[in-house]
Amino acid sequence: MNGQSLKFDWDAGNRNHLARHDVKPQEAEEVVLGDPLDTELQTAEGSGEEERLLQLGQTAKGRILQLLTTWRGGRARVISAWDAPKQLKLHYLAEMRRRYGNTDDSEV
Repeated sequence: MNGQSLKFDWDAGNRNHLARHDVKPQEAEEVVLGDPLDTELQTAEGSGEEERLLQLGQTAKGRILQLLTTWRGGRARVISAWDAPKQLKLHYLAEMRRRYGNTDDSEV
């Protein structure tokens, strides 16, 4: 990012969404800062045509999460995050294996 570090937009709203799924903000940040797979882009109606991105990624501890993110005011905002369903975990691991070689399947 041109020498700048990525900043995140956290407030009670998105922290509470994550907590409902037993995900910590730090875990979500690890996914965004890692090598997530962008799986879908959508425009959210009623939110000023805000673009939202559905991503799959892995935390430092190997947890594979699905995130819903957007950009607000130049910051990454994680709207929600949850454990990816098994099929998506397998898809993520297969894609990482294709890109980088062997990966650990212990999370699945």
